[in-house]
Amino acid sequence: MQPTFIAAIQLAIGLAILLRGTFTSAYVFMLYSGLLAGSAALVLPALGGSTIPPLQVALLFVIVAAALSPSRSLLLLPEAVRANRWLLCFAAYGIASALLAPRLFAGTMQVAPLKPLDSPDLFETALLGPSAQNLTSAVYLFGMVLVALAAYLVTCTQRGGIAALISTGIGIAWAHVVLGLVVMAAHGTPLDAILNLLRNGNYAQLDQSYQGFVRIRGLFPEPSAYADFGFAFMVLNAELWYRSIRPGATGPAAFALTMILTFSTSSTAYAALLAYGLFFVLRAFLTPRLAPASRIRQFAFAVLVIAILVAAMMLIVPELPVKFMDMVNGMTIGKSASASGRQRLFWALQGWDAFVGSYGIGIGPGSFRSSSLVTAILGSTGVIGIVSFALYLRSVLQPRRQSTYGRVALLEHSIGGAFAVAAIFSLIPLVTSSAKPDPGTNFAFLAGTALALRPKQRRKERGEGARAMTLPHGMSQTTTA
Repeated sequence: MQPTFIAAIQLAIGLAILLRGTFTSAYVFMLYSGLLAGSAALVLPALGGSTIPPLQVALLFVIVAAALSPSRSLLLLPEAVRANRWLLCFAAYGIASALLAPRLFAGTMQVAPLKPLDSPDLFETALLGPSAQNLTSAVYLFGMVLVALAAYLVTCTQRGGIAALISTGIGIAWAHVVLGLVVMAAHGTPLDAILNLLRNGNYAQLDQSYQGFVRIRGLFPEPSAYADFGFAFMVLNAELWYRSIRPGATGPAAFALTMILTFSTSSTAYAALLAYGLFFVLRAFLTPRLAPASRIRQFAFAVLVIAILVAAMMLIVPELPVKFMDMVNGMTIGKSASASGRQRLFWALQGWDAFVGSYGIGIGPGSFRSSSLVTAILGSTGVIGIVSFALYLRSVLQPRRQSTYGRVALLEHSIGGAFAVAAIFSLIPLVTSSAKPDPGTNFAFLAGTALALRPKQRRKERGEGARAMTLPHGMSQTTTA
């Protein structure tokens, strides 16, 4: 194991948090570490040069902080496990199949490995068998579960925990926007070389220019990964704004992320924005009683402002919109007919082939590369994985509750509904781009928080008394533990 300079910086920050900080501050530190998704904190030569991203290292400090928390956060761990039981089932089966299934089905089929082969052939495959990627995929699944459980504990046991998580969601949104703009502006300058030091992960760092345009990717390996991360926080801020939770901060953050994603030229971003836009409009029509008139007017005004800006751009620089649309077409419609598009389709179909070839058992996470979360789960974890994950999504969304669609009387439930919708929509980019069955730490954070805020049954009174949850707007609301 070889630590990088990023790990050294994280160690210093993590130790400071353990000495002077709180469980909440350790969790916030972990969430901000997600902005360095293209970086490596640890390099594992024994596993073929696999790298561990900063977020996974920061998660270790979260675990220690939870154990040392004076509020005895771990006492609520059994409740967190029950609330997230379907996610635990999904991850447990995924981990077991990652270790066993490649051996069980070794040599029975050809697959494109998760780690790309060194071959000019875009459709190169190899015989199925155990690899280092199975182990790293199992570790990521385990980490995802810990992120969800920790989110539940922070929300339920830490005074001011949910207020801190909302502030973090706003802060990460702006940091994501600023990093995207800075990296784009630094392209081809000496600053670009310095920023590339942070992009030291063992990922394909692609050339992000097209016909003179520099595509937006921040510190991520590619624009689609940048869009995936940013979209989750865009929806979170938009849903909080819709429910009038710190609207002066969440509204501008959501708008800024929407603009940066629009100009990211990522087909992943466009599919996700379209899906959320349709949901936003349909929700207003289907649940008019829960639709704040002021928010609908502001939404319409924002759309009008964007249209005016686009029209002004076309008048000032007539050739710019044409070039931009050519680039967008090449990255979206034209992409399906390209070699890259055919390769992605080939990867996606591997999941179905693996599902059928393994008789619905799955050949294990890390055994093959997909380009869709759905087919990745199907091929990797089979029937058990797809069913348990679907049940978890239902428990998070709770579609029959009014708080899923708008603001309700209990502020805690309104916030929980915002996190629940954000958790579900954070999967939209993964449906069209994910190489693996892991739904990611953003999803785990949002889902774990949503379940903590909207328990299906009233929590039983415990000997240690009631829990105090400090909510936004300076409100303090006490609920049973």
